Amino acid sequence: MTGLPMRRFIFAFLSLLLLAVNAGSAGAQAAPKPLPKGVHLPMQVHFSMRVLGLSRLSETAGEASMMIEITERWRDPSQAFDPKVTGFGRFDHVGADAEARLAEIWTPGTEIENQISEPRTSSVALSMRADGTVTRIRRLDADFRVEIGMDTFPFDKQTLTLSMVTPRHSADEVIFVMNDIDRELSAVAEDLSVNNWQPHSLQFVMERFHGWNAKPFVRIKASTVVERDWQYYLLPIFVPFVAILSVSLFILWAPEKLLGDKAPMTYSALLALAALSFTYESSFPGSISMNSPVAFMVSLGYFYLVFVLLLNLILVYADFPGRRRFAHIEDIMRDNIRYSVPTIFVLVCVCSICRSLL
Repeated sequence: MTGLPMRRFIFAFLSLLLLAVNAGSAGAQAAPKPLPKGVHLPMQVHFSMRVLGLSRLSETAGEASMMIEITERWRDPSQAFDPKVTGFGRFDHVGADAEARLAEIWTPGTEIENQISEPRTSSVALSMRADGTVTRIRRLDADFRVEIGMDTFPFDKQTLTLSMVTPRHSADEVIFVMNDIDRELSAVAEDLSVNNWQPHSLQFVMERFHGWNAKPFVRIKASTVVERDWQYYLLPIFVPFVAILSVSLFILWAPEKLLGDKAPMTYSALLALAALSFTYESSFPGSISMNSPVAFMVSLGYFYLVFVLLLNLILVYADFPGRRRFAHIEDIMRDNIRYSVPTIFVLVCVCSICRSLL
């Protein structure tokens, strides 16, 4: 009876020891390789990027689903070889072969800071030249956190920025560089898969920042500028808006005997405008919930309809001073209001759109 608990204790002890050995070996395998010897610090890593596709752009969530291709090139003297001996001036590795080879050599360990999901698809390729030049090409399709502003919707341009950094090495050890070749290799696809967006440009910015250990690091920001096809938004946005607000013209111009009480017509227009705002938000996310000219125009439309109804009630039913003594004043006021109030409303809406474009 005493032997069974002892066996269990020994078995548990050996199991814990085996787990500790496996964890230690896994940690040793995951440990980063030291910087290559025989290179001048900081080590220069050439960087280029291509944006191959944009499948989703969520304005309200601030997310973008993009397929990108990142190319990094550096020189590692320890990986140089004699082409006369090997018979080749370059060795290419793809897929699992490239990943296995990359696990054996030093890499910058570049990470995308604003990536929020594991890649849906990813692939890697490796090229090694006789002089020790190592080129790594990574292609991945993932979701990224981006900043999106709706201040100029639907005439807006969005800048989708990816922030890349080497967290293992400070600026004293590794820096990103770009030459004319790298800039020529960097591009954005002419035809993006997402609807109603067109590529505009691809921009790069290098910046320094201080890490948790107060050491300076280098960050590269790759910004893809895309432009919305505003032509597709004119009819579904502005035509229903103008149709609803045209009720104000009937309120100001139509005789009282023709339409009777104009309050129900105004309330119906207000309800239609409220329904239109929900339609905008469901069809064009962010157009109402975020700060956009369309949201301003809809909000102003509620005030405009109520203001027009009040003006009509004052002109028809209010006994304002001088009305009976100077009967012609009412006609002059009505003629001025019929033209000036709608004109002012239209000018304010146009100015809000023009201000957002400046």
